[in-house]
Amino acid sequence: MVKVVEDIFGIAINPFTQKAQVVRRYTISNSSQLSVSVIQLGASIQSIKCADAYHRVQDVVLGFDDIAGYEAHSGRHFGCMLGRVADRVANAEFLMDRRKVRVSQNLQSKHQIDGGFIGFDRVIWELDKVLPDGITLKHVCQHGHEGYPGNLHVLVHYTIDDDNRFFIRVEARTDQTTPVNITNHCYFNLAGHKAGREGIVEHRLVIAADNTIETNEESLPTGRFSSVTNTVYDMRLPAFIGDRLRQFEQKPVQGFDVCYAIDKDFDANVLHFMGRFLHPDSGRYIEVHSNQPGLRFSTANDFPDDMRDEEPIKGKDCARYYQYSGFGLQAEKFPDTMNNLDFPTAFIMPNELYFHETIYRFGVQESWMCCATPEELEEMGVSIKDT
Repeated sequence: MVKVVEDIFGIAINPFTQKAQVVRRYTISNSSQLSVSVIQLGASIQSIKCADAYHRVQDVVLGFDDIAGYEAHSGRHFGCMLGRVADRVANAEFLMDRRKVRVSQNLQSKHQIDGGFIGFDRVIWELDKVLPDGITLKHVCQHGHEGYPGNLHVLVHYTIDDDNRFFIRVEARTDQTTPVNITNHCYFNLAGHKAGREGIVEHRLVIAADNTIETNEESLPTGRFSSVTNTVYDMRLPAFIGDRLRQFEQKPVQGFDVCYAIDKDFDANVLHFMGRFLHPDSGRYIEVHSNQPGLRFSTANDFPDDMRDEEPIKGKDCARYYQYSGFGLQAEKFPDTMNNLDFPTAFIMPNELYFHETIYRFGVQESWMCCATPEELEEMGVSIKDT
């Protein structure tokens, strides 16, 4: 049985009215010890609590106990929705209907990233309705906001079930042709949000992609795909994050921040297995399925570096978040897809429905399965995807 509980999380300044507004939190919980808390600011996932193999319940997403924390670290996008167009737009422009559309430049004063200066992460979303198994939040993005054409009506449905599946479904409609690429960005640590780097490096993961999106020195897509074979990005067989992070030590980017090409031929009607993320000591895992073609995977590389005595980000429950304290996931269209004709389109037409669905399935597994080799599991008839 699923229930929804509402409380007041704090007060924030509405970026459009510049007036103080109450921000509410909605906690959705089931009978299997899974609970998800969402706040109206950024439609952000503030907490996900789930049990481990020993029935201990812990919060497994990074975040804050108050509005001040989210506002102070808004650029790092803790748990929030990103849009109208998530990820990068090269030179903050694109061609549409034979004309050039220019949008705001909030990345290096040249490009756009994650919707501009006031993206969906800064919005105080309205409650549309309370559902039997969750909530629906809504926002109307006005024509011309951050340079985008069309009034875009957006609904975000957050629901869970008793099988410990957490559903994020996004619907949007426009009155003018416009690009749409909406996603959620959470930092996870299945050892517990306070476990830090020590917990992250223990994670074992699988990402079901043969390619990544190739990028240039400005982290902008070249329009080509890059094979993961014989690279640090090859996660098609289970690999430990810690082992892979050590391979970045002599590289310009000190960790993962890459978009995996899960499905080059995008079909919104097809759900794909994207990846599995396991913390062996606790037995907790997440399986991710989505109808989106890409999965951006990152490892909080730009968080304060404790090795250099930088001040930590102060999170929930007095937690200290440093570099590699969590891993970020966002199922999305490929970055800068409007400027790359070989990528799946992000444009929608008037009255056309934009639909995004991502499912996080939380579970636990026996400790012996966490430690078995792929060969041992194959002999026992267990799929690698199940480990």
